[in-house]
Amino acid sequence: MKKSILLFIALLVSFFTIDRLVYLVINQFSSRVYTGQSIGKINHFLEVKDSVDLIIFGNSRALHHVNTNLFNTNAYNIGVDGTKLAYTGALLSTLEKKDQTLLIHVDHSKLLDLNYNGDDCLGLNHLIDDYDEIKKFIAPFFLSEIVISELIKSYRFNGKVPGIFKNYFMPSYEYRNYTGYDPIYPSVAQKEIFENLLLTEKEDRINININKPLEINPLINKIIDHIINKSQENDSKIIFFTSPSLNKVDQEVKDKIEDFFLSKGVDYIDYIDFFEEFNKDYWKDFTHLSAKGADLFTEELKGKINQIK
Repeated sequence: MKKSILLFIALLVSFFTIDRLVYLVINQFSSRVYTGQSIGKINHFLEVKDSVDLIIFGNSRALHHVNTNLFNTNAYNIGVDGTKLAYTGALLSTLEKKDQTLLIHVDHSKLLDLNYNGDDCLGLNHLIDDYDEIKKFIAPFFLSEIVISELIKSYRFNGKVPGIFKNYFMPSYEYRNYTGYDPIYPSVAQKEIFENLLLTEKEDRINININKPLEINPLINKIIDHIINKSQENDSKIIFFTSPSLNKVDQEVKDKIEDFFLSKGVDYIDYIDFFEEFNKDYWKDFTHLSAKGADLFTEELKGKINQIK
């Protein structure tokens, strides 16, 4: 019996020792990566976040739609594919600089999605030792994940290791010249696919993934309150916006979202219908602009921001 207990203790100690060693090695590589979205771009953002005047937060529609190179100020686009508002809230929690302009991309359908649970912020759990603000943001929603990450430190890098080593040994771009914006230049094949979709889509693309009666997700409401409070603490200007899309919404949805932000006392700009006339050269697909479309949109957004400021 004693031998079994001693063996168990020895295995347990070995497990945690190996876990810590693996974590230390991966973390050393991870901290030196500055390309790739899941790790590198976040490292770059954390390095420059308090030296820029304008930051764009959001998902792929922020990433590909707002050209930071067109602004007459230091700007960084921290849009990341596949992320939602909790990811934005966690990253925004780390800001320390005063008097910044923060653009937060939101979509009507995402604000009204009652099934959203905020799990996208777990993509940042590898940073909980270095950024207490991120840990404090995640913990109320996913305490069990924090506990597991504290017990098994290498767990934080689950699914991220291949990207870390790839971008460490073969960085995909010169990050020092990168301001976060990724333009889309549709290939010939992508253009053909989109044109075929336009021909086959017979019904109006309206209120996709939106259910009535309309209700703002309570979690989204909490996250937006957090974002607003953080921006006020830093005396920063915050603007929520929706970028152009071919997935349209009706007036009831527009009014619901506009009234919601009005009740929060913050600026919201709805650009979903920015392009009054359809031009296929402005689009990659139904929800993403090409570089040509993004430049036109960014120029309009830039002018609007200057008016609000």
